[in-house]
Amino acid sequence: MRGLIAFAGAAVVVAVLLYAYALFVRRNSMFYPERHPLGMWDKSAYPIPPEDVFFTTTDNVRLHGWIIRSRAPNAPLIVWFHGNAGNITSRAPVAEGLAAHGVSVLLFDWRGYGRSEGSPAETALFLDAAAAYEFATWQTNPRDIVLYGESLGGPYAAHVARTNAACCVIIENSFPSLSALGNALYAPLPLGWLALNALPTTRWLNAAHLPVLVMHGRRDEVTPFALGQELFDGLRVPKQMLVSETAGHSGIPAAEGSQYFATVERFIEASRKHASP
Repeated sequence: MRGLIAFAGAAVVVAVLLYAYALFVRRNSMFYPERHPLGMWDKSAYPIPPEDVFFTTTDNVRLHGWIIRSRAPNAPLIVWFHGNAGNITSRAPVAEGLAAHGVSVLLFDWRGYGRSEGSPAETALFLDAAAAYEFATWQTNPRDIVLYGESLGGPYAAHVARTNAACCVIIENSFPSLSALGNALYAPLPLGWLALNALPTTRWLNAAHLPVLVMHGRRDEVTPFALGQELFDGLRVPKQMLVSETAGHSGIPAAEGSQYFATVERFIEASRKHASP
């Protein structure tokens, strides 16, 4: 009997420690922001000079972004929900390439990144994502908005898609849920079990009923390729997948070059045609 009580006590201690560690990881290991002036902020150095934009969240945090406008008539607008490191300047070269292929891009920095105010937090980023989408609707018709979720930005793009009108969703090097990511990154510790309902990207995408393009590199050293495949396999909406055999994390545009731009352009064009009344 004493042995049983000791075992139960030890199990409770382990569970508490795991829970505390999981909370620590979620609060301290999810965000690696680069604030201004880190990055290439000289707008004249870009082929298509970005336009500065500012907008405010419902909790009064002022966010900064760039719009890189395509010269193509009636160009769709990507709203880019970027990953947990860097800032918009590290995504600008890809956005420039997309603009050259007929797609305008709204890059914005999460709170605490770049020139945006505040400090990042898991729940607060939902407010940032909603504010970016609302700003995009001031620029174009919702049917011409493309929601692009890169890495940690994936579930936030999916959440916006679940509750708002858009043309389609693009998910690059992301994950099906925070639970799946936690279990994969911290195995054999089952930390994902402590975040069962957190950031359920796949579930939100299925609820959105929009076409989804999933892109993932087999050599992704941050979000294992198996998670991208699991996300794709779990989708019950019109879907496509671009697999890069050589790309690491968020490296598909550089690794695939023209194939990346052509795939994105064709997917958006087909989705817009399907969405037309």
